[in-house]
Amino acid sequence: MATGESTARAEQRAKSRVSWLGLWINLPLGLGKIVVGLFGQSQALVADGVHSLSDLLGDIAVLVAIRQGAAAPDVDHPYGHGRFETLATVFVAVLLLIAGAGIIVDAVTGLFAPERLGSPGLVAAGTAAASILIKEVLYRRTLLVARRTRSALLAANAWHHRSDALSSGVALLGILGAMAGLAYLDAVAAVIIALMLGHVAWQHGWPALKELVDTGLDHGERATIAREIMAVPGVRGLRQLRTRQSGPVALADVAVFVDPTISITEAHRISEAVSARLVERVDALTQVVVHVEPAGHADGAAAQEVPLRPVIEAELDRAWAAIPEASRRLGLRLDYLDQGVEVTAILPIGVATSEAGAQALERRLAGAAAALPHIERIRLELAIDPATKRNEGTPTASSSRESSA
Repeated sequence: MATGESTARAEQRAKSRVSWLGLWINLPLGLGKIVVGLFGQSQALVADGVHSLSDLLGDIAVLVAIRQGAAAPDVDHPYGHGRFETLATVFVAVLLLIAGAGIIVDAVTGLFAPERLGSPGLVAAGTAAASILIKEVLYRRTLLVARRTRSALLAANAWHHRSDALSSGVALLGILGAMAGLAYLDAVAAVIIALMLGHVAWQHGWPALKELVDTGLDHGERATIAREIMAVPGVRGLRQLRTRQSGPVALADVAVFVDPTISITEAHRISEAVSARLVERVDALTQVVVHVEPAGHADGAAAQEVPLRPVIEAELDRAWAAIPEASRRLGLRLDYLDQGVEVTAILPIGVATSEAGAQALERRLAGAAAALPHIERIRLELAIDPATKRNEGTPTASSSRESSA
């Protein structure tokens, strides 16, 4: 557990560092391009500078989401805060769409008014070229951290950085085209880049939107999870496998079928094995809730309509009122199966002195309960009274009888 927590903290620090790096680069870079564009008579470079400043919004959104998303689960957010990253991913995708739309508008306007590009020179061209290099390096570094931490938010922001590098390329083409008398190249390249931005925005934004409405993992991932569950010894089947994405991680809950005759503790052990196996073998999963159901007891009447223990115990007490041995019972085990409830009455060994006596007592218990509508079978189990065992230090011994009600 400690190793997992330290890994999560290391990933959070890595995401924060690369996001702060982007913020401190985008602020002076954006302002610098605007200033050089104004004095260098390059409207394309001014627009590119505005695009760089728009990256600041993405960096700020990432930092806020990383901080909020890393918070531990609380009463109001029992599944954690991973959706903050998802929401920020949608926000960054929207920024990409807006940037692309802005580039298209500027490009179309430039086609009809090429004189708006002015007469830029080598300083403007050099600034655009430097921006391409800086933003490409920032893109690669951010994408590396995104892949290592499986963060869709950082991946989207990395592409936001690359979109700035691409728009700087558009500006550079526009500047060079204007210097060569081919200003229309700026508009043509701008439209191509804007379409690329739209594709990237869709690629990152659509999965995030689906995550916000609790879309589960894809079919292949669910099939992998099902195979891992069925590989756990003791699991006879599964149903209601449900998954949900929460930022860079996924959650799952599932019902597994086990032998109805095993103990509660063994069934719980199987559920823990299922959970541990899934978290260990399926990278995306961090939380798994396993509900255990007895095989042959999925949706039948016994699972939903048969009354709970207090009602059944009261019915049996009335039915067994004339059997004095029943009043000495040590316990009552109820097995709810589709065909009805199997009752095991646990009585002290002293109530029957022989095998024949135990069989006769079991038949009496079954006969007295025969009219009860919910009872399918009565079993008799003889066990040493715990009080007697404590007093005498005698080892536990038990036997079991069964009879149809």
